[in-house]
Amino acid sequence: MTENKFSPFMTRPRKGCVILRVLLSVCLAIMLGFVFVPAASGNQDAMERADLLYAEGSMESLRLSAKIYNTVSENRPGSYQAAWKGARSTRRITRLAVVGEVNDLERISETYGKQGMKMAQKAIELNPRGVEGHFYYAVNVGGYAKGASIWAVLNENLKDKARKHLKKAYDINKGYNEFVLVMHMGLYYEVLPWFAGRDREKALEHYREALHLMPEDARYMPQLKVLAGNLMLEQGVEEKKAERLLRETAESGSDYFSSKAREALSEHGKDLAETSDDQKVFKGSLSHSR
Repeated sequence: MTENKFSPFMTRPRKGCVILRVLLSVCLAIMLGFVFVPAASGNQDAMERADLLYAEGSMESLRLSAKIYNTVSENRPGSYQAAWKGARSTRRITRLAVVGEVNDLERISETYGKQGMKMAQKAIELNPRGVEGHFYYAVNVGGYAKGASIWAVLNENLKDKARKHLKKAYDINKGYNEFVLVMHMGLYYEVLPWFAGRDREKALEHYREALHLMPEDARYMPQLKVLAGNLMLEQGVEEKKAERLLRETAESGSDYFSSKAREALSEHGKDLAETSDDQKVFKGSLSHSR
């Protein structure tokens, strides 16, 4: 009797506790939602802003994009996009410094090259099968080398790391970014000191492959033509083709690489004003194909 009399009062508090716990859980979820959603949204907005700054392409906008990508990467350690895009921005900074021939080239190259390698390494750890991390690690080594001494590059074993990551990117997707990494495979073998493994035959082999694969209107085609044409003349092979590549670039309107093409022609005793019959035929075929 006593048990039955008090049992309703004993069960109601239990139900009330359950209901209270549910309500508290719902409230907590709502509160956490308000805390975390804006943070996630903020990171997304930051990424979009960084993408726009990267596309703008000025030295200042690229520096700011690299900073934003790095901040997002710190806030979201698992973001592969933020990591590799940060490495992409730093690479473009060092490239712009070289093409623009800025006064503080060495400082910019060493600073941003090192930062780019760090970001790319993070990307590789997050996604070992992603081509971007491997590619931007390798090319940031090249950027770093423009500022640091060759001894620093060798002592830090960056030569071998650059080759490893270039090869990995090549194996994953050699067509990435309009086959530019095929060109960089050649550049790797050409710019090494003789005592560190320079191999101009291998370099030329990769340049030929890149010329075959890269679209004619690719952004990196002027650079590729200068690299391939100059090396062909230095090696004394395919000289007519080399002249054609250099003349095309000299007249392409690409300020930096047009200048480099004219320099290469001049160094090898080729007058830009002289146009061979083969070059005239080639130009004619281009005009008819448009």
